[in-house]
Amino acid sequence: MAISVRDHVSPLIQPSLMHRNDIGHASFSITLDGKVMQAYEGQTILSVAIDHGIRDIPNLCNDEKLEPTSACRMCLVHIEGIERPLPSCNTAAEPGMVITTNSDDLFHIRRTNLEMMLSDHNAYCQPPCQVDCPTHIDIPGYLELIAQGAMTEATRLVKEVLPFPYILGLTCPAPCQHACRRALVDEEIAICRMHGHAAESNLLNPPVPYVQDPPTGKKVAIIGGGPSGLTCAYYLALRGHYCKVFEMQPQAGGMLRYGIPEYRLPKDMMDREFEHVWHLGVDLQTNVKLGRDFEIDDLLAQGFDAVYLAIGAWTSNPLGAPGEDAEGVINAIAFLGDKVVGNSVPVTEKDEVVVLGGGFTTFDCTRTSTRLGARVHTVYRRGRSEMTATPEEVEDGEAEGAEVILYSQATRVITENNKVKGLEFLRNKLGQPDASGRRRPVPIEGSEYVIPCTTIIPAYGQKPDTRVLSEQSGVRWTKWGTIQTNSHNFMTDREGIFAGGDCQMGAKTIIECVAQGKLNARSIHSYLMGEDMNEVARRLELEERRPDLFDIVPYKPVEPKVKMPMLPYEERKRNFQLIEMGYLQEQAQREAARCLQCACPAAGQCDLQKYSIEHGLADNRFHAGEARDYHDYDTDLSHSFILRDPNKCINCTQCVRVCHDVIGPNCYGMFGKGFDTIVSTPFNVSLHETDCVSCGACVQVCPTGSLMMAERHLARYAFALDRCIFCGDCVEVCPHGALGETPNFELSFFNRFGDDITLEKNDLANAPDYLVRQRLPRGKKELPIMSPLVRPLPARSIRE
Repeated sequence: MAISVRDHVSPLIQPSLMHRNDIGHASFSITLDGKVMQAYEGQTILSVAIDHGIRDIPNLCNDEKLEPTSACRMCLVHIEGIERPLPSCNTAAEPGMVITTNSDDLFHIRRTNLEMMLSDHNAYCQPPCQVDCPTHIDIPGYLELIAQGAMTEATRLVKEVLPFPYILGLTCPAPCQHACRRALVDEEIAICRMHGHAAESNLLNPPVPYVQDPPTGKKVAIIGGGPSGLTCAYYLALRGHYCKVFEMQPQAGGMLRYGIPEYRLPKDMMDREFEHVWHLGVDLQTNVKLGRDFEIDDLLAQGFDAVYLAIGAWTSNPLGAPGEDAEGVINAIAFLGDKVVGNSVPVTEKDEVVVLGGGFTTFDCTRTSTRLGARVHTVYRRGRSEMTATPEEVEDGEAEGAEVILYSQATRVITENNKVKGLEFLRNKLGQPDASGRRRPVPIEGSEYVIPCTTIIPAYGQKPDTRVLSEQSGVRWTKWGTIQTNSHNFMTDREGIFAGGDCQMGAKTIIECVAQGKLNARSIHSYLMGEDMNEVARRLELEERRPDLFDIVPYKPVEPKVKMPMLPYEERKRNFQLIEMGYLQEQAQREAARCLQCACPAAGQCDLQKYSIEHGLADNRFHAGEARDYHDYDTDLSHSFILRDPNKCINCTQCVRVCHDVIGPNCYGMFGKGFDTIVSTPFNVSLHETDCVSCGACVQVCPTGSLMMAERHLARYAFALDRCIFCGDCVEVCPHGALGETPNFELSFFNRFGDDITLEKNDLANAPDYLVRQRLPRGKKELPIMSPLVRPLPARSIRE
């Protein structure tokens, strides 16, 4: 009996729609997203799309060397006349097909498929701590080194982008810690304190991030010896340029020296770290001020090729209330500076002091006054959550004896014989957000009250002194009182004159000023080397864009945070001793080991990361970070060339198939059942114990970071010509296109190099008759630029 089978999926082929091209291939027309295009008989829909430049059909398991399996279910498309979507990677194009590759339905199906893959993806793409750090330190890298006890190497890694890790370890407000994913498990890591600990152990014998370049003959004048100016000098000196710092104060350091109290930053230790700058050949001239002792034109006349303005923001904002000229209203910056250098200050024991503001300077003035024995009232016009000082700073201020009063605004200074006797306030409530994003304080009528006091310290922030630059300088000021520059290469309106730090941004944190000093050093170096500054601006803008991140709730065992040992509050009274007592090495290693290592070497090249961001996966509804939600596999770092991390595997089977079908050793397979299925080697042995030929083809086709090539630094390659039969198989199977052949199908061009058949790394590429016979069509370096932008991590080894 004959059995008739009807195919309800494939449309009927209409021969009349088929025709042959010039070389005899049968072809026909299909409509893809409204565009008519030619396809060949037997060609898949995905292949047709790629041939016509349509590359936005997502796929995670397709490679033209392999038979399609549609394992990822990401390349689904709608075909007119067929009810359900079909995978385009293994659905053959047929004459007259009308295909839709994007729709709301397809978006949600693909998104759900991604969520299913990520539900057992116990790994991360990029560390948000590194993204949120203005200098973008390789935080997972140095924490890994500290956990291993390699303090010198950890310090060297940090100093690649941050020249003062000890200083910032004590003074940075730690934006990186607010983004730390460890907080999803228990508590964030003490990131800043870690690099401070590593740097403290290397203060007397500091490592340099890289070997200093030979002298270039170029000279740079840096006006201002604060964190931004010294950072710029450090990195320019490493590039071989001569730098001279012109500082208006008696000593270098800027606000680090004259604005931060001793209990937060001991100045003798700070000077030890500054010595690292002078060791590179940077000169310093103190007690000279721009606009008083010299002008920009004077520096250019002395032969300087570029000038960096890092003059800071030394002018405190006024009180802005009637009576602000009375005796007892003092300048916050002058007060802190006088205390640091040992001058007398107008705050004594049992004085009643009112400090106004909610930032770091506010609490530096508050805690300095309490140590001088005064009774301090710190008043802020908004709420605690709107303060720019860190919660730790506010809590320490209260614990040391200060009274914090919120939602109050100063309206009038009460005086007697022009001396301060009190300060009148009006209570506020919060209204709509202002330009800063914080809710605007709105006065409450009839709510006036007075705080009796003898000293008032307005600490509302600072601004640059605009008088130091004349109109003849060619440098202009913005309406906000900051120096006007290109926002990406930091050059002012006058060529060769750059600006950064507080004078360009407005009063910011130390770490932000350091970051601008580093970027200015790069921009100035490019200028000195004659590069197009528009191109420099474009490059720096791309590098500094914030990448899009998506969160994967981690599963890691709880490990309590190692708290920084602190000086007890009772011992801080009338005492300017450093309050952070420091970690023991064992404590530092234990705290650094808590890092989740959220860094994947495939970041920026991973298809799974790209599609997850494009589909808006900020979280995942299929897991909650519990142990039962994940497999936690051991990584295999035993192979010399190929690193395996099964936690990142999505079971696309591309490695299994390329190893079996194309290369031949058959090193991988699918093991387990259901949710426990995983790609691995037989019995999960090391690749060394399989027939692996170390070709790297599996790495090349892996769409995630589950398989990665270990870093290699080979300079020469040796060929045993007495055993070679010139078959060309090596050229065929090389997944990197590193080998070639002559038209005579022999590697005969080796003879050009004489009897020595050991070749330098670039010899093959330099050979004029080098041909590339086969390259991988989906090489990771050939992937289109991701949108939204994903910044790849700096290269570093993930092996011990």
